[in-house]
Amino acid sequence: MNLRSHPQALLALLACFATEAYAAINTATRVTASGLAPAADSRLSWMRGRALLRHSEVAGVPQGRRTLVFRGKQVVIALIARAPRHPDMSFEAGGLTNPTLCVSQGTHVTLKVMNMDYGPGMAHGLVITSAKPPYPVRFGRQLPHVLADIPALPPRSSARPQTARYAEKTVRFIAERPGTYYYICPVPGHALAFRMYGRFVVYPTSLKTCPRS
Repeated sequence: MNLRSHPQALLALLACFATEAYAAINTATRVTASGLAPAADSRLSWMRGRALLRHSEVAGVPQGRRTLVFRGKQVVIALIARAPRHPDMSFEAGGLTNPTLCVSQGTHVTLKVMNMDYGPGMAHGLVITSAKPPYPVRFGRQLPHVLADIPALPPRSSARPQTARYAEKTVRFIAERPGTYYYICPVPGHALAFRMYGRFVVYPTSLKTCPRS
């Protein structure tokens, strides 16, 4: 891609590079209107990380080529940032890249996010919001209808996957309001330049399953 003809992508890339100094620090971050600020960090061993990856690869019921439906009133969803055999700057669940995730209204969701990416600037977080794409380089202080907010997690601690440790965060929420939301990486530029996001659909209990789009 010719970046000179895509100024938005160039600006986003510059914003990404600006996070390199942060990425060298072994702490997680929270994205704010002013940039990146420290937050708590939870590190997993490779064995636990691999177990979470296996869970993400089999979770959900496929509905078409890009949709996963999670049934039941209590579900666990694992999203992996930059999973093996998936593109850079992407999320993985159920073996799919940036899939649409569907739950029914009233579902108690346990959401686990792990960052398997490596290298400077490869911090990734996740926000579920009703804000639609395209997204700005930096998000404002408040996003509409936020269901979950996971701080940006630092990249894995080593270039060798089987000896590295991985940052992981778990949040829990109730999907009370039906509608179409989006899970987004809020690190500056990742959603704009690399489209690091996917849909999160809460369908009403009057429907038997997630409506096809």
